[in-house]
Amino acid sequence: MTNNKKPNNNLQREALEIENALNLNEQQQDCMRLWCDGNSPYSCKLRTYMNYKAIPYKRMRINFKTYFNVIPEKVGMSIMPVVITPDNQVLQDTTPIIEQFEKQYSNTSCTPEDARLAFIMWLLEDFGDEYLTRFSMHYRWGNEINRNTLSHRLGRSMSYGDVNMHATKVAPMILSRQTGFDKPLGLGSAESRESLDKQLIDLLSILDAHFSQYQFLLGDKPSVADFALYGHLHAHMLQDPFSAEIMESKGSRTCNWIETINELGDVRGFIGQTEFGDWINLDEGTPDSLKQLLDYVAKTYIPFAAGTALATHEGNKEFNCNIYGLDTAFMTFQYRAWSFENVQNHFVNLNTSDKQFVDALLTQTGVQPAMMENGVLHCNLFDGFTPPLVKNGVADARIAYLKKKAEEKALKKKQERELHQKLKDELEIPEKKGAENESV
Repeated sequence: MTNNKKPNNNLQREALEIENALNLNEQQQDCMRLWCDGNSPYSCKLRTYMNYKAIPYKRMRINFKTYFNVIPEKVGMSIMPVVITPDNQVLQDTTPIIEQFEKQYSNTSCTPEDARLAFIMWLLEDFGDEYLTRFSMHYRWGNEINRNTLSHRLGRSMSYGDVNMHATKVAPMILSRQTGFDKPLGLGSAESRESLDKQLIDLLSILDAHFSQYQFLLGDKPSVADFALYGHLHAHMLQDPFSAEIMESKGSRTCNWIETINELGDVRGFIGQTEFGDWINLDEGTPDSLKQLLDYVAKTYIPFAAGTALATHEGNKEFNCNIYGLDTAFMTFQYRAWSFENVQNHFVNLNTSDKQFVDALLTQTGVQPAMMENGVLHCNLFDGFTPPLVKNGVADARIAYLKKKAEEKALKKKQERELHQKLKDELEIPEKKGAENESV
């Protein structure tokens, strides 16, 4: 019997696309290679930033093989986005990447010249990166409509170019993998989830009021902070069906802002914006809408980040803090402590007059004194490394480094105990002899 089954040319094309993604042709020699996914907030953050900066890149698809095999070979773990430079350096972690690109591609700056405004930007950037994760995980995986939709959407992405996979087969695996985020992110109770529902409505109200006056967070041109907040609010919130209804009905101007960022760098049509206004002038007064946003940050991100930093420093795996009037339990996360330390250092490095201005503003809005209450607590997560540069899989190397440091610390304590015991024994020997002589 003859097999008349024709080869699936489209699947072959998809598989070849994945296989050849790392190769650059003659026209692509100056391009970055960007592994990213449109459902990932940090992928969206970096991709739209690079679009705006006109940084040339070749977008590389992520499927099951690349995510679980190829990327870990480069980075040490399954993560996105990942950048491969034209000279084959591997870059990972959006904030350090953007910091590097801000220096490398300074012609279109996303960092205000005013150091005071720049600090506010880095504060909001970390708020977007770290705190909005709670919204993302709560709505995407805590709601049945979003959960079912996204497990299949991600399954479709992961099965791209693989004849042996289909979204329906991959979806259950994705669902099971995405469990376990509740406790780390303080989503372990109905009260905490209800609080996040209220927090989202309040945030959209603040942002909508701000965007009625300004096109972007820090004025009329996009900053690094815009891309950070955009990442979560676009990728998880506006793209997911259940949360999209909340976004559209409660934050129409915020949705307009998201669409503007979506189009940045796209000059093929009339929407792609190329001319921008000025930054907010703090010498003319801090806008009330920006103060309201900082007040919101004080009630949400600050106790969350400061609590993480203190718990990490003290070696605690869990901590409690008050978020929006609710006592909430979290698990510690070293990276969050490290990123908060960087925000604190941005504040510490301000000159005297700028620091006085910022400190007064932060005190007025409730960010201070909590932000600096425990001082700058050093997190050793990246000691010995230079983010965003990855060499030989930084995750594995970092884990090995920290394990080595822990072993060295344990060995030192053991040696100290042994020395202490030896000294104690040596001191006790003559005492015993003396006692024996007395008895004789």
